[in-house]
Amino acid sequence: MTALVAWFIGLMAIGVPVAFVLGIATTVYLLTAEAVPLSMIPQRFFAGLDQFVLMSIPFFILSGALMNEAQLTNRLIQFANHLVGRWRGGLAQVNVVSSMFFGGITGAATADVAALGPILIPAMEKQGYRREFATAVTVASSICGPLIPPSIPMLVYGISSGASIGALFLAGVMPGIAVGLTMLALNRYLLRRMPVSEAGADDITWARRGREFFASLRIALVALLMPVIIVGGVVGGVVTPTESAVVAVIYAMLVGLGMRTLKLRVLWRCIVAAAIMSATIMLIVAAANLLGWVLAFERIPQAVADGFLSLTDQAWVFLLLVIILLLIVGLFLETSGAIIILTPVLLPAAEAYGFDPVHFGVVMVFGLVIGLITPPVGLCLFVGCSVGNVSIERLTRATMPFLLLLIALFLFFAFVPAASLWLPTLLM
Repeated sequence: MTALVAWFIGLMAIGVPVAFVLGIATTVYLLTAEAVPLSMIPQRFFAGLDQFVLMSIPFFILSGALMNEAQLTNRLIQFANHLVGRWRGGLAQVNVVSSMFFGGITGAATADVAALGPILIPAMEKQGYRREFATAVTVASSICGPLIPPSIPMLVYGISSGASIGALFLAGVMPGIAVGLTMLALNRYLLRRMPVSEAGADDITWARRGREFFASLRIALVALLMPVIIVGGVVGGVVTPTESAVVAVIYAMLVGLGMRTLKLRVLWRCIVAAAIMSATIMLIVAAANLLGWVLAFERIPQAVADGFLSLTDQAWVFLLLVIILLLIVGLFLETSGAIIILTPVLLPAAEAYGFDPVHFGVVMVFGLVIGLITPPVGLCLFVGCSVGNVSIERLTRATMPFLLLLIALFLFFAFVPAASLWLPTLLM
């Protein structure tokens, strides 16, 4: 086991992709463990991927790509502008609300930054915002994406833990909304010296403004119905998570083709992009299943659970240790890979302390997605640097107020389970 840990840390230190780190480190262990045949490698790879619910991942990714290609991003921004564009720091508020809307379509934070950044960052800079602040708002608000359903990290945790995916989707609603609303409040404070109205449209009559609002609402609702259909179908028992992902793809295609904003020639490009992203996740799942089998063979999850129980009998102390671990791991590991690695190890201990698996899923996902906006390997941070043309140092400093806010919210939802569990308890 020492060789496994050494290889794992060493490969991560030199920047080897997570999937290969898992596969190589575990293979080295099997080569030194005489009691385990090498034939276990392909067997565990296959067993890890032989789960029907995994088919939902490429379909959810594809549905988000299709909705983006259908040019609904600009329409959602227009609707958000009608809602909050005339508030203090209007464009910053539009940025946050757009991320909340967009998160309900893609479920991925990096897609949020890549789609909204090129549109909103230049517009905010033109309105007088500092470029690093505009980029920081875009990057930080993207955290809504992995929390608001449909959420890819929640789906990965559900597959790894066996928890209800419908309940996990519902449990992510309140944290996702709370992130958005508190960022609106933080923007209002940080931009308290900016003019109340940035739109420069005082000459527009209320009647015209109302017509434009309802016109944008009608189009935005077409996009925002997708998460409602997905979550409602799963929670209501009408469709399985896999079937809901297929429904999402069909809905996205019908919307794009019906509005004549989705061209048939881009379908193949969307399918290829979704296939590449899905293949990356599937490779991590397969390799992590091999690692999980080795950990179970060595009784590591039981040892971790016993270690925590011997260390303390207080559930809140265990939770605090898990929170610290998640924040540290999130600095170095991609979210889905970290979930797949840590769930088999931490969940048995959490259940021994009496934690609900759905609440523990919220804790894991929330804690790990914070790492998306922190160096050294925060994916959203690097996408933001590229999109906003800002150095990593300047962007990191600009995101600090938002990072502190996210950590405070994370602690609240971790130590107050009812805040995230009341919705799945009410509807399931």
